[in-house]
Amino acid sequence: LVRIGPTSPADKYLANLAARGQDAAQVIAAIEARHGLDKPIYEQYFNYVVNLFRGDWGWSFSTSMPVMDLIQTHWIYSFQLILLSSIFAAFLGILIGIYSAVKQYSKTDYIATFFSFIGISIPNFWLGVMLILLFSVQFGLFKTYYDTGLPLLSLGNLKQLILPVITLGTGMLAGYTRYTRSAMLDNLRKEFVKTARAKGLPERTVIGKHVFRNAVLPLITIIMFDLGSIAFGGAYLTEIIFGIPGLGQISFNAIFADDYAVVVTVTLISAFLILMVNLITDITYTYLDPRIRYD
Repeated sequence: LVRIGPTSPADKYLANLAARGQDAAQVIAAIEARHGLDKPIYEQYFNYVVNLFRGDWGWSFSTSMPVMDLIQTHWIYSFQLILLSSIFAAFLGILIGIYSAVKQYSKTDYIATFFSFIGISIPNFWLGVMLILLFSVQFGLFKTYYDTGLPLLSLGNLKQLILPVITLGTGMLAGYTRYTRSAMLDNLRKEFVKTARAKGLPERTVIGKHVFRNAVLPLITIIMFDLGSIAFGGAYLTEIIFGIPGLGQISFNAIFADDYAVVVTVTLISAFLILMVNLITDITYTYLDPRIRYD
């Protein structure tokens, strides 16, 4: 699909070469021949797959460096954003969902439900822009740019990730709150809960050991699904909004630069990670639920 476009990465050199008085067509032809861009699509695809297993992911025309080196430099920024956002959303979402279910029809339950629907409905790109305008521009509490000079584990770096994490995690947090509440209420009505209470078990034990343990299984599927799909797609968009130099930012720049190798590699990595997350989810099920066994 990327190669259907009418231009070639080598065409980006055309304007500069023409301005310098060089024979642009001849130089572009040499560049295309060097990187195999002059060959048929099927042959380019075969060569790409072969080189992929060799560790050669192609050459980035826009940055003038190997794609593998580019990915190794920028992947950590996407990883930290996705990890922190997932922890933020899962931790708060599960806690609020449990409390909302236990205190059903209370003021806290109504408030949690109201804000959950708002969180699910708000587009993360709009939320990110509003957070920047309010907390960075209006109040000056955060920088309006991402400082790559700060160490990843420093407090300064964690502070500048607060707004991106809220932007990416709000939708997931709202969803986890609703899913947890629904799953908890469904299990609270089952007979084994009445039996546990009849035995005189403390309410905390009934909720934590019996109810939540059964409610967590479908929740794991949802969390892992978000981690593999919404998190990656949302993270890339969040990176663009906040100027974080992760995989989303470099792929965004690569699209406008017709840098095919970078676009294809980032897409391939995202697809591979989604498949791995789904596999890990299935394996995790066998440990959490003894009723599930795979031959």
